[in-house]
Amino acid sequence: MRYSFGSIMVKLLIISGIALVLLWIISMIYNPVRRPRFMVRSHVLRLTPMGTHIDDAAEIIEGIEGWRMGGVNYEHGFVLPSAPNPFDYAIGYMSIRVWARPYWPSNLPIIGLLVQTSTSIFWGFDADGKLTDVYVCKSVGW
Repeated sequence: MRYSFGSIMVKLLIISGIALVLLWIISMIYNPVRRPRFMVRSHVLRLTPMGTHIDDAAEIIEGIEGWRMGGVNYEHGFVLPSAPNPFDYAIGYMSIRVWARPYWPSNLPIIGLLVQTSTSIFWGFDADGKLTDVYVCKSVGW
């Protein structure tokens, strides 16, 4: 049986492609922040269900490896990053902001190999300090 250089290269490329896809799937399972925004939000709500008190949520969040607390604000809610007028789009009366560890490669096709994705997570609380909303924002950059 004779193997040509071309057929060996094709097999190596196929095996390499399968290995990369498996690594990507494993990284999605291991790091929930790599998932789409709605899945990250669902994960966050499992950790801090609606109605969780702001102090309890802050304690839970501080224990998560790779998440950096941006601050606990007892004076105002969070503003949607895409809001045209920040004062009209505040969510809640209190808030928490977290930056999750950026990941590379990004989930974007082809260009994702060149950029990393950063994830910010915002928690909004009512006047009694109970969780009312969670917002996940992803941004792509160099």
